[in-house]
Amino acid sequence: MIHSTAIVSQKAKLGKNIKIGPFVIIDDDVIIGNNVEIGPKVHILNGTIIGNNNYIGEGTLIGNDPQDLKYKGGRSFVKIGDDNVIREYVTIHKSNTEGSYTIIGNNNFIMAMAHIAHDCVIGNNVIIVNFAGLSGHIHVDDYAFISGLTAIHQNVRIGAYAMVGGGIRVTKDVMPFVMVSEDPIKVFGLNMVGLKRRGFTSEKIRILEKTYKIFFQEKLLLKDALKKIEEEVEQIDEIKYFVEFAKNSKRGLIR
Repeated sequence: MIHSTAIVSQKAKLGKNIKIGPFVIIDDDVIIGNNVEIGPKVHILNGTIIGNNNYIGEGTLIGNDPQDLKYKGGRSFVKIGDDNVIREYVTIHKSNTEGSYTIIGNNNFIMAMAHIAHDCVIGNNVIIVNFAGLSGHIHVDDYAFISGLTAIHQNVRIGAYAMVGGGIRVTKDVMPFVMVSEDPIKVFGLNMVGLKRRGFTSEKIRILEKTYKIFFQEKLLLKDALKKIEEEVEQIDEIKYFVEFAKNSKRGLIR
């Protein structure tokens, strides 16, 4: 099911049951899995690997060179997992380092006009809304929600189940499970709606609320807050992840 106006390299490796729309361009060094639908005027460039059951909307560009003055060429990649919806005119750039990847996981919903720069790592079940701009080397953990018109600084990490409000600048790491918004950016509590939608029990939410109070409301130094959480809060997997996230932050944390 390849439209007569599409230009598909004979060197590209295509899976089964692929639908390729009008004026699509697929370069030589491209691998596409099964049950993928590619809308009109999409360009998939060399070094792109796409898994199964993905939808790619009109005008999207995947695998172009990074917008980075340090990039001097070399073979690098974009790797996209399974079951993603990538809507119209999204841009996803390959890594700026030879042999490295920009990575999109599974079951993500990336809305129109969003930009994902070189060396980003997007987890699973992430939603990125229209016109969001992710600079290089950003990590977005599972089930995070990034609202529209949001600009995220390079090397920032967005924690799992976090919700980032629209039309803001994010220059520091966003802790897991919380909501951030406004200018200047600040934390507005746990992402309660998101947690309940994802099946968090009332007991887990109670433990997260206790952690949130210590970390954000008791005005402790970071090391003291983390020590108190480790000593006084039940160490379920979510709390261990919360503490490790804070300890490993490189950009600093929004508190």
